[in-house]
Amino acid sequence: MYHGAAVSGGRLDAQEVTAAEAVRALEALTVDTIARTEKSVVAIARVRKDASGQRRQATVDPLSPDFVPNEFATGVVVDKGGLVLTNYHVLGDISQNDYFVWIQRRPFTASVHRMEKVMAVDPWTDLAVLKVAATDLVPMPLGDSSLLKKGMVVIALGNPYGIARQGEVSASWGIVSNLARKAARRPRPVGGGSGAAESLHELGTLIQTDARLNLGTSGGALVNLRGQMIGLTSSLAALRGYEVSAGFAIPVDATFRRVLADLKAGRRPDFGFLGVQATELSRFDRQRGRRGALVEQVLAGTPAAAAGLRRGDVITRVNQQPVHDSDGLFREIGRQPALAEVALQVLREPLKKQIPRRFDLTATLSKKYVTAVAAELVQDHPVPWRGLQIEFSTALGVPDLAEQSQRIPLDRCVGVLSVVPQSPAWKAGLRAGDFILRVEDKKVDRPALFRRLVDSRQGPVELELANQRTVVIQAE
Repeated sequence: MYHGAAVSGGRLDAQEVTAAEAVRALEALTVDTIARTEKSVVAIARVRKDASGQRRQATVDPLSPDFVPNEFATGVVVDKGGLVLTNYHVLGDISQNDYFVWIQRRPFTASVHRMEKVMAVDPWTDLAVLKVAATDLVPMPLGDSSLLKKGMVVIALGNPYGIARQGEVSASWGIVSNLARKAARRPRPVGGGSGAAESLHELGTLIQTDARLNLGTSGGALVNLRGQMIGLTSSLAALRGYEVSAGFAIPVDATFRRVLADLKAGRRPDFGFLGVQATELSRFDRQRGRRGALVEQVLAGTPAAAAGLRRGDVITRVNQQPVHDSDGLFREIGRQPALAEVALQVLREPLKKQIPRRFDLTATLSKKYVTAVAAELVQDHPVPWRGLQIEFSTALGVPDLAEQSQRIPLDRCVGVLSVVPQSPAWKAGLRAGDFILRVEDKKVDRPALFRRLVDSRQGPVELELANQRTVVIQAE
């Protein structure tokens, strides 16, 4: 064996040189990518307050270089005017915390109690945008996660264990291990179906990487070798019984960009609702290679009913995206905005016939209920009309929407989200959870239509409710 190496020694030497050059080239590219992107990654500290509003870690000024936070995370600059993207889950309870940001050793505050503030948050995609008093930041270039493949090299930038707390972020690298992974989720209620997910990422959206993402790297950047962020790192995917979380990141895809645009504008993004309860195909069908989500129930008065879906249908595609199971169905629907038109590919009577009927349906989505957030976590609020805040009927978060759909025509009304106490709407007897069918003699099925109808009226306005009551809202 030694002899063979000696005979071909010249050729081996040339190969070794070529390999060394390749390693040096990769090293130089990695160094350059980090240098170009690290200036857009920040360190975040969360400091808890007691009941009196005093910071619990009051012995050291949080903006001092000597401050060592107990709770820390990472953020990414998305606008030169001081907007920083991070994970929603790193904020915790906004009323019990202050937030501090370091950008390459420059300290800032980000608190709703000062001019600097939280712009907006979205629990469904686990994203939040903070605002700091800066006008000269360097935004992170965004890439396209749809181009990712297993084995691609990526670099993670973050604030692990708070050691990068002054804004000099730490780097790790690895490859894309997998795509469309699921975050750990809480146990679902019996009969809850996949729709019980509290986050879009529980349904299978995440990038998995073997780059080290330790505690504190939530909200950091996962970048490709072109210097573009293709994922926002998250440490939420740790499973019970494991000390170290797997490396996961929220993909920079079309949904990410849409949500980010809303959050930067201070708006709460919305998401689509179809109106079905679905489950998996039988093990026998899956073993035979069949895929899809089996419709168990179609809620009356929802987009699914209007589109013509039936119990027993199997949905195999949404907007040409394959649906392998119920999680896949709710993931594709949950990515869409409210009022989006989606194309559904459906198999009907698949168990009764050897060759089931296949056909296409189109549904215009309603709006999904997403966990409510504090008012101060969204800057762009719709102004209540005479104390009344209106929402899609499917987005109120009622305890049992299936039961409500049997009594209320959800597709022909809007819901009352909130009522300001002692306002004209309050005095007329309206309360959160009521449903409105008509404004005067005009039918109303969407919040935008309700607003158009009431804004043109100056005096008393009559509203017909779904419980056969009629109320009159006086002018303010």
